[in-house]
Amino acid sequence: MKHPKILALALAAGLATGIAGCTPASTETEPSIPSVAPTTASPSTPSPGASHEHGDAVDDPAKIELAKQAATIMTTWNPNKDFNRTAAEMRARKLMTSERAKQVIAPERPATGVEWLTAAEKKAISKPTVKLMTEHHEQDTVAVTATWQWVTKDGESWAGEGKQTFFFTFNDTEPYKIRDYVSSVR
Repeated sequence: MKHPKILALALAAGLATGIAGCTPASTETEPSIPSVAPTTASPSTPSPGASHEHGDAVDDPAKIELAKQAATIMTTWNPNKDFNRTAAEMRARKLMTSERAKQVIAPERPATGVEWLTAAEKKAISKPTVKLMTEHHEQDTVAVTATWQWVTKDGESWAGEGKQTFFFTFNDTEPYKIRDYVSSVR
């Protein structure tokens, strides 16, 4: 079930949420697709098992790092291997609670559009840049915006079209996992 505060925020802002899934073209992880090491507690975070029920997620470095890692994975695409953009969400399921990971559903339609098809033709891979949205003040949510460059093996690059914003919520105990998220593309 979607987190009501996050969904209301996304709807109020007039953002279209996109949480469709896809089937990756391959079960192998492309070497250039980022892998994520488990998030560990920093000295400023409580020990594993400690609860953060009354603190802001945006004040927790471990949750911020997990949100940035997830957004990076979810916006790293290889159009020659990924069936569509949501293949990246499939790769990010390891950062989610098992309940949320099960909600990433694989549709049957492939990605299309000029940006995707051009990247596929040139054998480019997206290279995202993620940024914490510091103006977002939802207590239990971390908001991250991702933009990307398309990069070929020959070093040619061009800006991706639009940006994707994610709103993540987390379980309350370490090791943190993503409990829910919504995203919008502009």
